[in-house]
Amino acid sequence: MFETADEVAALQALLDHSIAQAGPHLRQIFTDDVLMSASELIERMPGMRLLTVATVSRDGRPIAGAVDGYLLHGELWFSSGAAAVRTAHLRRNAAVSATWLPDETTQLIVHGEVEIMPFGDGRAAPLRQAMIDHYVPVEGPEWAHFVDELVDDGSVAFRIAASKAFAYHRAPARP
Repeated sequence: MFETADEVAALQALLDHSIAQAGPHLRQIFTDDVLMSASELIERMPGMRLLTVATVSRDGRPIAGAVDGYLLHGELWFSSGAAAVRTAHLRRNAAVSATWLPDETTQLIVHGEVEIMPFGDGRAAPLRQAMIDHYVPVEGPEWAHFVDELVDDGSVAFRIAASKAFAYHRAPARP
């Protein structure tokens, strides 16, 4: 867990504000009994989690794809190559939506704008370390060199500055 007490409180305030602004259809799904608190979300989302990230093309079409996502300091982070279509979209229009949907019982939806920074920027250090922590045990120690290459090839880190976030967890249905 990377979050300070202030970061947990900020995430909780975002979740509370977002659900208070939600429309009636969303509130039928995200009922009070299934809403996740910031602390519960942080506990359920350690390490790398696959996110679906949606960006907007030049002509206004939504484009969605999977990324390795990390919840760090109460905010979602991911990275991409400098030449990726996703990167071009986000450089032109920082609007983004991200969804973590590991199964039918749990969901996180975040809307906001990204802050883009070079992968080697010191502000991206928590993301770099989280990637190393996840992939070195899986891929082996040489994977840490791959992370260093991301700095050299111009890859970028994205931090989602969320304006809305909704999180729920339902107990699995009993057979």
